[in-house]
Amino acid sequence: MQTEFFNIFNITVILICLCSAAYSIFAIFAVELFNLKRKKELSSKDVNFPVSVLKPVYGLDPEMLDNLRSFCRQDYPSYQIIFGVQDKKDLAIPLIEKVIKEFKNVDVSYIVDSKIHGANRKVSNLINMYPSVKHDYVLIADSDMRVPENYLSSVMPAFSDSEVGAVTCLYSGSAKGKIASSLNAMFINEWFLPSVLISKILQPIKYCLGATMVVRKNLLDEIGGFKALSDYLADDYMLGKLVSDLGYKIHLSNFIVENIVEESSIKDLVTHELRWARTLRRVEPLGYAFTFLTDTLVISFITAFIIYFSTASLFWALLPVLLVSIARVILHIRTSQITSSNRAGSILLIPLRDTLSFCIRVASFTGNSIQWRNNSFNVDQAGLIHTKHDVLIGEEDIPELATTQDY
Repeated sequence: MQTEFFNIFNITVILICLCSAAYSIFAIFAVELFNLKRKKELSSKDVNFPVSVLKPVYGLDPEMLDNLRSFCRQDYPSYQIIFGVQDKKDLAIPLIEKVIKEFKNVDVSYIVDSKIHGANRKVSNLINMYPSVKHDYVLIADSDMRVPENYLSSVMPAFSDSEVGAVTCLYSGSAKGKIASSLNAMFINEWFLPSVLISKILQPIKYCLGATMVVRKNLLDEIGGFKALSDYLADDYMLGKLVSDLGYKIHLSNFIVENIVEESSIKDLVTHELRWARTLRRVEPLGYAFTFLTDTLVISFITAFIIYFSTASLFWALLPVLLVSIARVILHIRTSQITSSNRAGSILLIPLRDTLSFCIRVASFTGNSIQWRNNSFNVDQAGLIHTKHDVLIGEEDIPELATTQDY
C-alpha cells in the first residue's frame, strides 16, 4: 500500500513538472508570436484622434526628467499633457516646471491639488486632473514610463475600430541601480509580460495595464469617471473591466513602453511584489492558485529530488532540471531581445529570481495585508483597499477583479 502511494505521488509530481515545463514552452511561443505581429504593425501618421495625456506624479522616479520629456516629444498632430501632483512641496515639481519651459510648443501644464477622493491616491490625483482634460481620448501613463517619439502614432490608430473602447500597452523593465532593480526588471520581462501574452491567446483581454492606457472620454464618463475607481488598488484592471462590461473591446497594443525601475533594497522589492501577489490572490483566487505552475525552475528541482530519492538515478533526476533550465534561459534571452532592454538582469540571476518568486507566492497565502506608500491596508476580494480599522465588505457584494499596478 505504501509503495502504491509513493508511485501515485511520484507520478503526480512528474505530471506537475511536465505541465510547468509546458508553460515555459507556451510562454516562449507567446513571446515569439507577439514579436511577429509587432513587425507587421506600423505607426500611422494619418490618424489624428486628439488625446489628453494624464501623468500622475508622486515624488521622484529614476531618470524622471528623461521620462517626462519623452512624452513631450511625440510625433503626433494633436495632444495635451497634464502633470498632476498632490503636494506643493513635491520634489518633482521643479522637474515638471523645467519640462514645461523646455517644450513651449507643446500643450503641457501641471496642477497641484491635495483633495483626496478615496483610498487610492493615484486615482485621487487623476480625479483632480480630469477637469483640465480638453480632448475626447484620455491617456493615463505612470511617471516612471519612457516612450519613443512614435508612441502616440502607434497606439492611437486602434481607435479607428469603433468597437475598441480602450487601448493598453505592455511594458518592459529597465533596471537602474542595485541587484534588486535587476530582479524587478526580470519579473516584469520574464513573468508578467509572457503571462499577459498567454492570457491574450487564451481569451480576449478585458482589463487594462496601468503603466499606460487610453480610453474614450465618453465611456469614462459613462462608467462614472475616475471616481468609480477611487477605492480600488487595481484601478487599471477595473477601468478595463467596466469598459468591457459596456460591450467594448480592450485592445492590447503591440507597442511596448519602457519602465525605468529602481528598487533600493531586496526588502523593498519583496514588499512591492508581495503587495501585487496578495492583491491578485484575493481577487482571483482560482487563477492565482495555478500560477505556481509558472515556478518552473523550482518545480524542476523539487521533481529532481523526488526522482533521485525514488530511483537513485542522477541522470533521470537532473534531466528535468536541464530541460527546464534551457527553456528558462531561452525565455530570458528572447524577452531581452524583443523588449530591446540592455538593463534586464543577468542569466546568472535566474535561479535567485525564480526562487524569490516562489517564496513570495508562498508568503502571499499567509495574510491579506499590504504596505503601500508607507501605509498599511487590507485587500478584500473585490480588490478594494481598506485601512486596518475598516470592515471588509461582504462576500455577496464582491465583483470579479484581477491584477494590480503600482503608483
